[in-house]
Amino acid sequence: MNLALFGGFEKNAFAPGWTKETVVALFGGGTLDLRGAPPAEGARLTGVAVFGGIDIVVAPGTRVSMSGASVFGGRTVTVEAGDGPAVAMKLVAVLGGIEVKDRD
Repeated sequence: MNLALFGGFEKNAFAPGWTKETVVALFGGGTLDLRGAPPAEGARLTGVAVFGGIDIVVAPGTRVSMSGASVFGGRTVTVEAGDGPAVAMKLVAVLGGIEVKDRD
């Protein structure tokens, strides 16, 4: 798990072939760059932003499905799906935001 509490994080990658990860930003924020760590097929990522924000950058072609909730916050996925691995993301934003994109 990656946690930003009244601060920030910048995570460049998980171990290649990751299957389940969590990122949390409470009164902080961070960037999670997954381009250098291809996930296993069917990987799951949970992201929670409360009074903070998380930017998630995936490799081009990654197939992203999103579920979760937003309360006075927002969640956006701007990824062009291709033939890459599928990642199911459960994203929760409360007075914060989470953005998933495939380019800087």
